[in-house]
Amino acid sequence: MFKYADDTYIVIPARNTQSRGSELDNVSKWALANNLRLNKAKCVEIVFTDSRRKPQICQPPTIPDIQRVTSVSILGVLLLLLPVDVRSR
Repeated sequence: MFKYADDTYIVIPARNTQSRGSELDNVSKWALANNLRLNKAKCVEIVFTDSRRKPQICQPPTIPDIQRVTSVSILGVLLLLLPVDVRSR
């Protein structure tokens, strides 16, 4: 987990995708214990995969109330999911 001011970023490795919901619950509980509130309307999820892996990893199911996106800005750095062009390999 990375925190900066009032922003929190949770990084979860692919082998632990089943823990995403509980990690989010833990952050929410921490926020409540510190008189804060996790605004799920501002929460997003982005899933990065290694296109070179075979077989491709299936996308994990979405988390209720959390939007899955293809780009996210973290401290002014824009991270994008780019489509893979297999012809360029």
